[in-house]
Amino acid sequence: MDLKNTALKFWHTDTEEVGYGGPCLVKSGHMDILVRTPRQFSDVREYADALMSGSTLMISFEAVDCVMRNRIFDYLNGVSYIIGARVSKVQDDMLLYAPSSVEINKEAGKKSSRSWLGR
Repeated sequence: MDLKNTALKFWHTDTEEVGYGGPCLVKSGHMDILVRTPRQFSDVREYADALMSGSTLMISFEAVDCVMRNRIFDYLNGVSYIIGARVSKVQDDMLLYAPSSVEINKEAGKKSSRSWLGR
């Protein structure tokens, strides 16, 4: 609202208010990305709760063995399926779990020769 319209409103005149056509500040939304490295399977419940609450997770599997990696992967993928989240591979030992409200734009890169799940 500009100065003229503010003054007119203040003095209670019946002149019609004109819409503001000048620049305005728009604050963009805030998004949390939680970067986590699970060390044991019990850590995963906290990650699943965060994902269900709308946070984006980046999970590094470098600290767990292949069997634990598969368990964590299956659990978080099950949660992702239920809530409609997206899963994207960032690198060999890292996955991004994003809620449906987050769009993932991934640039095509070279494919890894090894399966990170060990399957």
